[in-house]
Amino acid sequence: MNKSITIFFFFIYVLCHSQSEITADWDISIEGNVVTLSIIEFNNFTVGLDGHWHYILDDNEYVAVHDINDVIITDLTDGNHIIHVWLVDHMHNALDPAVEESIEFTINSGLSIIDEEKLEVMVHPNPVYGKYVTISTSDPGFKEIQLFNIMGEKILETILNGKTLDIERLSSGFYILKISVNGKSRLSKLVIK
Repeated sequence: MNKSITIFFFFIYVLCHSQSEITADWDISIEGNVVTLSIIEFNNFTVGLDGHWHYILDDNEYVAVHDINDVIITDLTDGNHIIHVWLVDHMHNALDPAVEESIEFTINSGLSIIDEEKLEVMVHPNPVYGKYVTISTSDPGFKEIQLFNIMGEKILETILNGKTLDIERLSSGFYILKISVNGKSRLSKLVIK
């Protein structure tokens, strides 16, 4: 009988302890150089009642957040960044065991177009089988050309006075072409065969 009672209380302890495990999950979304940090899920923790959460961006000072609204971080520079987030009690002490997460991300604002006016562009031939591509725009003037690979890395930057872009040194594949003339811009897909 004594052994049965011990096993019974052990199972109750395990059941209660497993249900009270605190977990949390955060996620980010990126638009240009603006990051939105969102709470995806909290289990067994109520922000405000049980404590709150902190985050640090790129080893700067921590920021305390006392609600579950999205946090919007603006004006980030291009490059790699990391956000570290964790739950704390009312005295700003990290929970024990720690409930934390680190999220790494990259900002590449070169692929974003913020201008209200967009440029009308025709890129031909597309796909390209030769050494050159012709870029025609609705606005006259010098064409600022940036070419990005599918990872968002800039691999070419030049200014065209005419319409012909030399692509002879580029490998076959899919690219994003950013064309800017007089403050107007347009993104276009470019396929090189």
